[in-house]
Amino acid sequence: MRRRSLIRGAVATALAPAGMLAATGAEAATGPAPTSAPDLQGLDVSNSQLGIDYARAASEGREFVVVKAGGCQLAEGPYTSSSYAGHVDGARAAGLRVGHYWLSGDFLTPTAAADHFVDHLHDYRVGDVLALDVEVLDDSTRLWNDGDVSTWFNRVRERVGSYVPWFYISTGALRTGTWTRTVAAGAHLWAASWGANDGTWPGAPDLGGHYPDWAAHQYTSAGSAGGTSPVDLDLARSWAFDLTEPTDPPDPGEDPLPKTSTE
Repeated sequence: MRRRSLIRGAVATALAPAGMLAATGAEAATGPAPTSAPDLQGLDVSNSQLGIDYARAASEGREFVVVKAGGCQLAEGPYTSSSYAGHVDGARAAGLRVGHYWLSGDFLTPTAAADHFVDHLHDYRVGDVLALDVEVLDDSTRLWNDGDVSTWFNRVRERVGSYVPWFYISTGALRTGTWTRTVAAGAHLWAASWGANDGTWPGAPDLGGHYPDWAAHQYTSAGSAGGTSPVDLDLARSWAFDLTEPTDPPDPGEDPLPKTSTE
């Protein structure tokens, strides 16, 4: 995602109601992914996409949106994104599947971060994606590790019950770590891998054997949707929206991840 939080300073919170920004002519979204029928096309948004027209995005073939709810990467403390509620309401009105994501950071423990996230969810409904964005941005200095990430997911599950968990991380960062506890927590991988980042799908992300499979793929930050650009575009498998339960962690010394070929 790699966009600095805009909560420092005044940020407009109003979003255009669904359909208000529709153009008179049909304009194709940049870079539709060449996918098979079971794959779903979507986008993720934050304060950087205030004017998006979700009805138009739906007409362009977008089926889901994951919205930034807040984060804990700023020294000022945890926050709720000013555009969060408006994005969720606009996406719901257009009939899109909805997700909510939290940005990791140095300024809350994983358990406290999960509690803040759940306490401030807007219009959460069973079947919505609840996602953790694991990056080092703004005032933070450390990437959350497997223990941090799994603690966050397990705490969210304690609070809300069965849900749809997505773990967002760049494939480069993914390949530097081991994620056995996160896999055991049931988190679906939302892999970020942009290739040439020209708005087109670069092919399946290379996980390097560090996760069993990817459920969603953020494949560009240079897309266009709903009359707005740039927008992060995503591809998701149909099973990415399945409710999950944690699994038993692997025995010590056991290799829990099947090796996958690199592409």
